[in-house]
Amino acid sequence: MSDSNRKAVGREKFILNHWNVFKRSLRSLLASPFRTFLTLSVIAVSLAVPMTFYVLYLNALTVTSKLNDSCQISLYLKRDLTAEQTRAFVDAISTEPDVKNVRYISKEEGLIEFSKVSGFAEPIKYLADNPLPDVLVVTPSENIVADQNVAEEMLERLISRSEVEQGKFDLMWVKRLKGIANLMRNLAISLGVMLLAGVILTVANTVRINVMYHRDEIKIMKFFGATDSFIARPYIYSGVLMGFFGGLLAWWVNEFFVMCASYIINELAELYGEKYEMSLLSFAETSAIVLISILLSVIATKISLSRFSNL
Repeated sequence: MSDSNRKAVGREKFILNHWNVFKRSLRSLLASPFRTFLTLSVIAVSLAVPMTFYVLYLNALTVTSKLNDSCQISLYLKRDLTAEQTRAFVDAISTEPDVKNVRYISKEEGLIEFSKVSGFAEPIKYLADNPLPDVLVVTPSENIVADQNVAEEMLERLISRSEVEQGKFDLMWVKRLKGIANLMRNLAISLGVMLLAGVILTVANTVRINVMYHRDEIKIMKFFGATDSFIARPYIYSGVLMGFFGGLLAWWVNEFFVMCASYIINELAELYGEKYEMSLLSFAETSAIVLISILLSVIATKISLSRFSNL
């Protein structure tokens, strides 16, 4: 037999041996379904909790990025301005580098819009004079909205103009929403670290029980010359399987929680005439979670087996 044939036969035996060990590990997990289900449930919950906070954090970032475009400065102009002065002021504000867009709302347009929104269209008809001022709605650039101090400085600078009676720029609600998003991110990180440690402990304990259950069998295998790697191989595959199925179950639990949260958020958004669809984990993110679950399970298996290498 040539060297190439011997190598081919060796590869086939190697693959067949691992395939048989893999099937034996799968049968071992299926032989005790209740214990396996409990282990997978602990892995799934431990991974799903930080995953859910991570998804909520991503959706909060999406909302805040959209709100940045809706953050506007309302400038109420003085009532004694002429049309030429108003036009010149609008042109001057539009050319400033920190201004993204300027929209002029005349007092006539403001009164019409107010009558539609307020429901007082009939009484407004009897007003002798329009009490509303002309308004400039200024949309700042993204770098202004991102820094509250800079935004407040911009507001003070615009209010100080002689054409402006008063101005308003409410950034506190955007700041609060960003604070909530950061809280979710920090919770995802802190809970993730603690719960991932729980995954390692759970898998390590499961492997330890299996090793103790097959203690006599392992001693016999060692007596007949079985190597440590050969003995550990089925337990490693068991760890891989537990990590894989635990990661998939964690993905399902996360999807379930996010769908429930999406339903509640949509009900709340409908009260304001809006509709918001929450984004879920992408295929790449889900694959990363499953790989992390497998890696943690393999690490836990190796840690547990290292304690029983003298069996």
